[in-house]
Amino acid sequence: MTVLELALFMGVFRARRAPEIAELARVVSGWFEQPIAPETAAEPIAHMVASRWLAVEGDRLVATGEGRAAARPLVAGIIRMIDHGTRLVDVALMMTVLRLGQGELDDAPDGQ
Repeated sequence: MTVLELALFMGVFRARRAPEIAELARVVSGWFEQPIAPETAAEPIAHMVASRWLAVEGDRLVATGEGRAAARPLVAGIIRMIDHGTRLVDVALMMTVLRLGQGELDDAPDGQ
């Protein structure tokens, strides 16, 4: 899973309702503070659908259990990367501020 794929997956996973590609591109554009066109997001999304990390329901995307399993170690790695083993930053506090929890991907919101 690439950085862009992880961001797209998290955008789908965190969405209150399954997003369309254009909505997802807007969300991820905000995170990266750089425009990401829906056409740019389409190829990684197609790869994630083929990998069964995302599923298509009509014109919307939903996260799958396989996607959570693929993203979980990457999110854990990002948390460890931020901490960098220094223990100078309270990682739990920082993750709360960033609203990124290591266990966030453990359970699907709809039981998937």
